[in-house]
Amino acid sequence: MTSHTTAWVNLVRAVVAACVFAVFAGEASTFIAELLVRNGGPSFLREPINAGIALALIVLWQKWQPVARYSAPKWRHVGIGLVLGLGIGIALPAIALAIMTSTQIAALSPPTVTAVALLVPFIFLIFHGFAEESLVRVIAQRASHHSFGALAGIAAAAICFGGLQALQGYLDVWNIVNGILFGACLGFLALGPGGIWTAIGAHAGWSWLEIAALGQPGQIVKSGHWMGGTGPDSYGSPIFTLVLLAALGLQIVLHLRRQKRSI
Repeated sequence: MTSHTTAWVNLVRAVVAACVFAVFAGEASTFIAELLVRNGGPSFLREPINAGIALALIVLWQKWQPVARYSAPKWRHVGIGLVLGLGIGIALPAIALAIMTSTQIAALSPPTVTAVALLVPFIFLIFHGFAEESLVRVIAQRASHHSFGALAGIAAAAICFGGLQALQGYLDVWNIVNGILFGACLGFLALGPGGIWTAIGAHAGWSWLEIAALGQPGQIVKSGHWMGGTGPDSYGSPIFTLVLLAALGLQIVLHLRRQKRSI
């Protein structure tokens, strides 16, 4: 087998492994958490268990595939990554929602829950973001980056991320497109100063805004215009697609400029 063929085999194997591991971690953590609840345990352990299983799978993968230990993206600075990521993850869907409300494609009601109910999900969504992003970035993106370069790593991880979103039930065409585009944005963020932690923070921020803060029934009422898309948020909207394309274009320009400076 030639080295080029081996690289492709490793890429496909890594993408498949990341998706399978993420699904397994999600299903196993749900089963364990429900078992604990039935036996009188607390009801909030699902996401920490999910993150723990993902971490264990990453350790096993790195022992089998040593490339996952040293290739990009790196973990880098946790504080910078989470703060930067949370800001970006909240800002992108917020921009889409602002466009939707200003054009009367959707009407947005202010949250009716308490501040504590809005803030507490951050912690658990960071665990959720860690479980999925660590597997996608450490396994799929690193293997592809190592074999074919940064853009290939981002593309492979984006497809993996979009596939995982589809497996979670987001099967509308705009959901799939936005899942892939958002996954690509996260891939670029993972190569920045905060590393993988930035992708984790952005995933958590996006989930927080769309699910915890605004995903309640009646919070967003859409006019029925096709640009509003589906679902009670911006995720299934073509407007979110335009926002993600703009963000992705900016990231590509910045990436190419960094490459020129490094030559």
